[in-house]
Amino acid sequence: MSINENIKKRFVRLSKGQRKVAQFVMSNPTVVIANGAAEVGRQANVSESTVIRFCYAMDLSGYVELQEEIRSYLNSQHEGVPLQPTYTASKQRTSSFAKIMQRDMQNIQDTIHLVNDKVLQKSSKWMHEADTVYILGTRQAASIANWLSYTLKTLRSNVKQLRTDSDDLVQQINSMSERTTLIVFSCDKHSNDVKTIVEIAKMKKVKIIAITGSALSPIRDYASALFALGLKNQSSLDMVPVLFSFMHALIEEMVSHDKERYTQYQQSYEQVENNLLFLDVAREKQVF
Repeated sequence: MSINENIKKRFVRLSKGQRKVAQFVMSNPTVVIANGAAEVGRQANVSESTVIRFCYAMDLSGYVELQEEIRSYLNSQHEGVPLQPTYTASKQRTSSFAKIMQRDMQNIQDTIHLVNDKVLQKSSKWMHEADTVYILGTRQAASIANWLSYTLKTLRSNVKQLRTDSDDLVQQINSMSERTTLIVFSCDKHSNDVKTIVEIAKMKKVKIIAITGSALSPIRDYASALFALGLKNQSSLDMVPVLFSFMHALIEEMVSHDKERYTQYQQSYEQVENNLLFLDVAREKQVF
């Protein structure tokens, strides 16, 4: 059975978002072959995770297999004539930076298979429903935690980054409850400080989302949801684009629970930020 026949057969059982993906795939097969799931989601006006869920609904292992199925189908329609991608492959091969970016794309695609979609949706719901979202990342993960903290602050209130060297750390931990969601980045083999915080948080019935480089992370026993995104022979640099792509998917899932609310909050946040920027410039020029 071809991919198009498979889509038509399962179409009525797909969700509204997945139907958008199905229609886009059938209408734009070469775009799907030449681009990643995030770009297809953008063009189809759905989230990247919806594209991945569509693949699972087709009984495929992930986005890479979807691309292979489409390539096989189109080749059979064109008597085996190789398909030409929408970018210039020869230029891509001669460029060192392009090779690195292609490797990043492959790492992201490989990681998709490691993410449990149901756990991702559950985690995004915890983030959506939480009174407060805390984010913790130490050492090399601190900058990633900082980015996620800033991004979430543009979308919702009560987002706080935990810092192990902060004077407010104990107070912040004490304020946690079962209505709190804690997102933890643990990429270090020895993270006793993180382990201690997570252990206390679990006793307070906090929803703990752990993002680690290994399923053997010492905080796995305390996590409510564990995402082990590390791949064999993958360096810490290789992990960075994978982490950011995963966080993007997690945020998009959270926003999907009430897109209108998050959009309004983001617009309000940007308006306040612009006003503050205007005040700073005005003070510098001594306008008032």
